[in-house]
Amino acid sequence: MASVLILIAVIGGCGLMLWASHKMEPHWVSKDGERMICFGQGMSRNGVPSGRWRELRISTTYGNRVEVRPRRGSLAIDRPTGSMASAAGLVRRRGPKGSTWSVVGQTETPLRNRVLYILGGNTDPNMPDMIAIRLPAKSKAIPVLEAIATNRTDGAPIRATTPEATTPRTGRPGTPRSADRPDPG
Repeated sequence: MASVLILIAVIGGCGLMLWASHKMEPHWVSKDGERMICFGQGMSRNGVPSGRWRELRISTTYGNRVEVRPRRGSLAIDRPTGSMASAAGLVRRRGPKGSTWSVVGQTETPLRNRVLYILGGNTDPNMPDMIAIRLPAKSKAIPVLEAIATNRTDGAPIRATTPEATTPRTGRPGTPRSADRPDPG
């Protein structure tokens, strides 16, 4: 009888851990709030989701825009058609292609302890019209996203950084080259 109770306790514990893992979301923000990892989902202009929620790496760039890179897969709606991939292309590992978006603003959300931001303004026809990103309500990235959205709507000048004064690929002044390397995973 004791072995049956232990087996039930172990199965119950595994089920509880599985449920808890689905409730947790990845979220990381740099100290300055300009780089973050969160969940996002592509959307049409009507607000209809065009894919599933996926983990995104977001970093601010010059010109009051953000660069979005999915961790795995792509946010693209249609895969481009073409010839079969070459063997050399299959050997090389390339990360997901980044795309630049502007922050439209924060939406009203019924989610407790979560904030939903809408990104828009991408001109790539293969990408969704908008992206919804979900952040914890106490995230350090919220003031940065609010500042970008405010600068965009008020017609304020573009942030002081220029492409010439920034490091390659990151768009942030004084960023070390180690920040250009993708995260392992």
